[in-house]
Amino acid sequence: MIGFSRAVVRIGVVDQGFGRTPDYLALLPESTTVEVLDWREQRDPHLDAAAYDALVLCGGDDVHARHFGAENHPTVVLDDARRDAYEIALCRRVAALGVPMLGVCRGMQVLNIALGGDIVQHLSELPGSAEHAGGITHALRLGEDSQVARAAGDDGARPTVNSFHHQAVGRIAKGLRATAWSDDGTVEAIEGPGRFCVGAQWHPEREGNDPALGARLFKSLVAAARRS
Repeated sequence: MIGFSRAVVRIGVVDQGFGRTPDYLALLPESTTVEVLDWREQRDPHLDAAAYDALVLCGGDDVHARHFGAENHPTVVLDDARRDAYEIALCRRVAALGVPMLGVCRGMQVLNIALGGDIVQHLSELPGSAEHAGGITHALRLGEDSQVARAAGDDGARPTVNSFHHQAVGRIAKGLRATAWSDDGTVEAIEGPGRFCVGAQWHPEREGNDPALGARLFKSLVAAARRS
C-alpha cells in the first residue's frame, strides 16, 4: 500500500476542564481540525479512537488506584471516575489501532495504566526523590533514538521542563519504554510503537519549559497524523 499525506488532519483533544484545554489547542497548527472531546457526554471511546487522525490526552488530577490494582494513597486528589474510564478505554483502543497519540502529565500516566503499568502514588516518599510539584523546573536526560530526543534537537543542550506532579510512572507497561528522566531517576517520558505514541510528564502548554521542545512534540504528532 502506498502511503499518502492527509490534506486535512482531525485531532481529538480530551477535555481537561477548568478552562485549561484551550492552552493545548494553541499548540496545534491552524491547518488542523480540532475537536474537544467531552467525556461527560457519555462518548464512546472506541468510536472516538477510530474517528480522529490523532488524539491528545491532557493533564488533570489523579487516576483511581483500582485501575492498577492498588489502594489510593492518602494524598491523592481524584479526577472524575467517568474520565478515568473513558480515557483508559480510549488509550487501549488507540494503541490497538496505531493512531498517533500524545499524553501530557496525567495523560502519560493514563497511557501507562491503560496498557498494564502502574503509578508511584507519592514521589516524595521515595528515597532520593527531588521535588516535582508546584511548577519547579529541571533538566531532562534523554534516551537515544526517541521522539522526545528528536524534538529536543541536536544542539547537545539538555532541555528544561516544568513539573506539576506528585505522582509518576512506576512499572512501565509492556510495549512502552522510558525515553526521558529527571536527575533523580523519575521517568519523564514514555513511548510506544507506531507512528507516534508519546507520554510527557511535563506540561508543554504551560510556562517553565524549553518552548521549542513542546512545539516540536505537537508538530511531530500532527506530522504522524498526516501519514497514512
